[in-house]
Amino acid sequence: MNKKICIGFFKDFSGEDSILISVDIYGLLEMEGIFLKLADGLADFNFSELNLLDKEFRINLIAYKDTQNTGLRHTSNGQYEWRATKEKWHEFREKLTGMYRNGNGGHHYLDSDSADNGDLQVVFSLDEYPMSFWTNK
Repeated sequence: MNKKICIGFFKDFSGEDSILISVDIYGLLEMEGIFLKLADGLADFNFSELNLLDKEFRINLIAYKDTQNTGLRHTSNGQYEWRATKEKWHEFREKLTGMYRNGNGGHHYLDSDSADNGDLQVVFSLDEYPMSFWTNK
């Protein structure tokens, strides 16, 4: 990947219906900045506004700073909402920071710890899935 963020829905990915966010280092830095803004009080963010978002491999996703961690859910007509508290957005941002500061790359599960467990699994991946993976999905 070269300066890209790819986001997609995968049925039964790693045993669960999942949203995969696949990035290179530039995409990781952009996502880290968005998570930081949500942790610092930004009310919402539409992922279609990401500068490095690959328009071909994306979903319609809006993130919200909320009072509860309900996670990422399919709402209707191809729309997704990701609701988490500012503390949870901060935790997600720290996981991303660790991916490049500690040099451990790979992936992290961004679990919302939703009480009803009805949310989709979110997998955030750094340099694990080449464009051929996305083209053949």
